[in-house]
Amino acid sequence: MRKTLGRIGLGLFAATAALGVAFAQPSTLSERWPPAGVSYYGDPKAPDISGLWLGVAMGVPGHGVASNTGATADGRPPVYLQPWPLPYTPAYQKIADERAAATKAGHALGDISSRCLPFGLPLMLVSKNYPDEITQTPGEVTFWMYATFPVVIWTDGRGHPKDLKPSYNGHSTGYWIGDTLYVDTVGINATTTLDGQRDPHGPNLHIKWSVQKVAPNILHTHTTLYDDDAFTQPVTLTNIWERKTERKWELLDDQSCFENNGAFKDTKVEPGFMKF
Repeated sequence: MRKTLGRIGLGLFAATAALGVAFAQPSTLSERWPPAGVSYYGDPKAPDISGLWLGVAMGVPGHGVASNTGATADGRPPVYLQPWPLPYTPAYQKIADERAAATKAGHALGDISSRCLPFGLPLMLVSKNYPDEITQTPGEVTFWMYATFPVVIWTDGRGHPKDLKPSYNGHSTGYWIGDTLYVDTVGINATTTLDGQRDPHGPNLHIKWSVQKVAPNILHTHTTLYDDDAFTQPVTLTNIWERKTERKWELLDDQSCFENNGAFKDTKVEPGFMKF
């Protein structure tokens, strides 16, 4: 059967070529894909961080852990943004205070997730309620994060686009040094938030973060938030991600945000969905 299919495939290729259909060919060596020395499984010189990983949910001092259950997914202590209170400029302190007061009164001011929009960065990077799947391909490392779009880190040497349009996850470039992936992210939509209290950031937020493989099943992620509009100094956070191999972590619910959207009180919450 395999030989027959092989002959059919070769025959189709020959017939297509005879009809004058052009197959795309690299015009220069620099356009070869994957690049020379790089496999389809990523840069062979870089550590393998592919797989399923779970960090720790972020807590807000005085407000507990930002998760559905009020606890981290696997019971580890929460992590916190530093310094705290956040070093806001007067204009952004006013926004933060208004949102905190609204939260206390039971209103979701500044919460784009209540409208089923993606959480985006930096929240989905610094606070881990769900596991992430990491894949490595030539010139690219991708973080498949729950409840938002994939975070694609380009490691092929490109820079940020000059005409970059802001998005929920922004645009990320990175490079490897030894066991550490260094990432630079810009172009993040100003509607995303920093934490479960919906603390704001400005339109020019710049994230510099790193992912270090310190052991076969441990990643250390270090994140620094630079925002001259919102902060008087950088804000940092360190999170430890553990490799998860138990089957219960493999798949999350195939559901839409609207199915269990607590912001709409006229809908019945469906039982059975995984919650952390």
